[in-house]
Amino acid sequence: MKKRFAILMLAAVFTTTVTAQILKPVKWQFNTKQISEGIYDIECKATIDATWHLYDTKLPEGGPLSTSFNLDEDETSGIELVGNFKATSTPKTEHSQAFDMELRFFTNSVTFVQRVKVTKPEANLVGFIEFMACTGGQCTPPTEADFKFVLKK
Repeated sequence: MKKRFAILMLAAVFTTTVTAQILKPVKWQFNTKQISEGIYDIECKATIDATWHLYDTKLPEGGPLSTSFNLDEDETSGIELVGNFKATSTPKTEHSQAFDMELRFFTNSVTFVQRVKVTKPEANLVGFIEFMACTGGQCTPPTEADFKFVLKK
């Protein structure tokens, strides 16, 4: 009986330790907002954990991964991108010692918007946001957050 209890305790500790090591400092919410007939804004809201920051959409070469809006071309149909993927608020700018360059980033939360045009009566929009987040000297690897919408013209 004691042996069984000890094994269960070790398994519980191991599971807790492994789960605690997976970093997910950015949580995403995706919504659509119809602007006019066949025109939608895809709103991508990031909630960022305290002490962490999420990078802007256009960063210098040789630095961290910029946040980007990506379509799954195999599953997306009847959609045209209109304009650029951009944040609705102004990022902070700071010199990064780790990358030895000026970088733009967001803390707490930020909403990015991509406008799309529906070119068929019903369109499928399938894709992902690719991003990186950092705190101090620690960064997440490039990570993806998936989204999927059916939009009508």
